[in-house]
Amino acid sequence: MHNQQCNIKGVACGIFKREIEELIRCGKLSLSCEFIDSMLHMMPALLEDNLEKNINESSSDQFVLVFGDCQPRMFEMDAKPNICRVVGMNCCEIILGKKRYHELRSQGAFFLLPEWTERWTEVFQKYLGFNEETAKIFMGEMHTKLLYLDTGVAPIPSDALQAVAEFCGLPAEIITVDLDHLLKATLDSVNRIK
Repeated sequence: MHNQQCNIKGVACGIFKREIEELIRCGKLSLSCEFIDSMLHMMPALLEDNLEKNINESSSDQFVLVFGDCQPRMFEMDAKPNICRVVGMNCCEIILGKKRYHELRSQGAFFLLPEWTERWTEVFQKYLGFNEETAKIFMGEMHTKLLYLDTGVAPIPSDALQAVAEFCGLPAEIITVDLDHLLKATLDSVNRIK
C-alpha cells in the first residue's frame, strides 16, 4: 500500500466512484474520498458549490481533486495551496491517458464510462435535452461511434449500451481499459501536494 498522509483527502467526481473504490479495496490507493454526483457536470455552478462545501479551507487538510476541467473556476481551486487536481481535461482522458484519449477522439469516438452508460437517459434526455431525432443529428455530425470504456469494475450494461446506440444512431464498441492512468494521476497529485 502506498504511504499517504492522513490529512490528504480526495474529492472526486462520482463517475470514478467504483474505480477509486476498487483501487482502495485492492490496496493500491490509500485515500479517504468523497464523491460528488457526476450529473453536476451539467450544472457547473452547482458543481462549484458542492466542491466548495467539500473543501474546508480553514482546516489543515489538503485535497486531491479527481476532476477534469468540469467547471469554469476549476483552475482557481487548483491554484490554492492545499489543493491539487489530477492532470486531465476530462474523465475519459484521466482514465485513458492523454495519448490514447486523443487517438480515439480523433477517430470520432464519443466515450461512455460505466456510470454514465447506466444513466444514459438522464444524460441525453434530461440534461442535454435530446430526443431520438435530435440525438441522431447532433451525434452523427460530431461522432462516428460510441466507445464504452470497460474499466472492469462493473458488468458491461449491454442493454443500456444497445439502447443508447439506437437512440444516437451510432455503432457501439467496447474496449477494456485498466485503472493505471487513474491511479497514476491520483498518486501524482497526492505526491505534488505533500
